[in-house]
Amino acid sequence: MDEITLRIKKAEKLLRDAESELKMGMYERCCSTAYYAMFHASKAMILSVGEDSRTHRGTIFLIWKNKEKLGLNEEDCIRLSKAFDLREESDYGIFQEISEETATDILKDAREFVKKAKEFLIS
Repeated sequence: MDEITLRIKKAEKLLRDAESELKMGMYERCCSTAYYAMFHASKAMILSVGEDSRTHRGTIFLIWKNKEKLGLNEEDCIRLSKAFDLREESDYGIFQEISEETATDILKDAREFVKKAKEFLIS
């Protein structure tokens, strides 16, 4: 299997993991895992257009830069950026508790983002 296919499979697995974490009340983990699903889907998309990055921020930059080419809109990019920020807060922050509502919202965003990535890669 090529890297693009492997990254989409990883994104799908991470979505399932995030859903389980949400059900278990592990809201911080859910947010982090949902972001990683979006990250792997992002990497698959940018690889498919001949670009790559070694960092999360670089990957997000390339998604913004290529959004039209990738079939994404500004709102999709905002959701990815928001998920990245929330992942950092979930993993490293100590002052903000992540609510069930926030985790549910980010998981919904991740599902939609991975769906769009798969649709783009199939077309």
